[in-house]
Amino acid sequence: MDKELSRRIRLTRYLMVIGIVVLHIPPYQSLAELGLAPFEFIKAFFSHAVFRTTVPMLTVMSGYLLFSSNLVAEPLKLWLKKVQSLLLPLILWNIPVVLAIFIIQRYQLSGHEFSVQLYPAETRRWLNALTGLLDTPANYPLNFLRDLFALCLLAPLFRLLLKYAPYTGFALVALIYFYNLDGPFVLRNSMFISFYLGALIATQRLDIRYLDRFAVPLLLLFILFCVCIVVFDISNREPLRLLAPFMIWPAMSLLVNLRPVLWLTRFADSSFLTFLAHGPLLLLCWLAYSTLLPGAPYPLFWLLAPVFSVVLCAWLHPLLVRFFPRTASLLLGGRN
Repeated sequence: MDKELSRRIRLTRYLMVIGIVVLHIPPYQSLAELGLAPFEFIKAFFSHAVFRTTVPMLTVMSGYLLFSSNLVAEPLKLWLKKVQSLLLPLILWNIPVVLAIFIIQRYQLSGHEFSVQLYPAETRRWLNALTGLLDTPANYPLNFLRDLFALCLLAPLFRLLLKYAPYTGFALVALIYFYNLDGPFVLRNSMFISFYLGALIATQRLDIRYLDRFAVPLLLLFILFCVCIVVFDISNREPLRLLAPFMIWPAMSLLVNLRPVLWLTRFADSSFLTFLAHGPLLLLCWLAYSTLLPGAPYPLFWLLAPVFSVVLCAWLHPLLVRFFPRTASLLLGGRN
């Protein structure tokens, strides 16, 4: 992989993670609740359109990178690696959140409604909150890691399909996605098709720069899609999720060599820490805002909370790696 392509992948991953941070700014408001006033339109545009495409983009990239390596040819080695890089961070970063929610609910320290009810303690709820076994875990953004781990368990099977019947396999995966035939195995079943698509591109050695020549019209088309979702209150965003990688990836070719983007890429190593930590950080920001500054303008909170979370993680990451390398390796799944 050449240096420019590697930098483009790192940049895209980091921008998608920043997009996920913006996507999760509390409180959640449905698209129907948001109008077309300037701020509400901006919030809807990014929260219900633009950044709803971050997970499909990251999933395609994950499939592509995995199947570009030789790891998928050794199932046991692959699964052990993914236990370290995905499952262990999923559990470790849920433990403090689970304990905090339990204490808050046990002693009624806050009226905030959490996504999980952990008091009174119940084994199934706690197991699910820690691992996302059947539903979203306590640290809710980490359901992505849970689903990605599930897909990596299937990677050897995908490898057989890609080797002997790649496009028939794609049709089969599309069928599983469309009818949700996998049940709760992959909670966000659209990741099925995104992951296989990335694997297909890698194994068939398709030119991932082919659409770069159409980057500008594809970017404009993407923006148009997102505007239409907000203006016409379109709740079904699945077509956008499925098509987004074909529009976002070429658009990255317009950004990768810009000076501000080159500066931003310096902090891309903190992307995984940002992803793991942003849920609790945003929640703490929200509790502080709603308790201490209830009269402050919400748009100010909406702008500053993600900036604070991203900058804090970019600052903490090199310190964590430098002074606590073993702890960093454990918490970040071996990504130092």
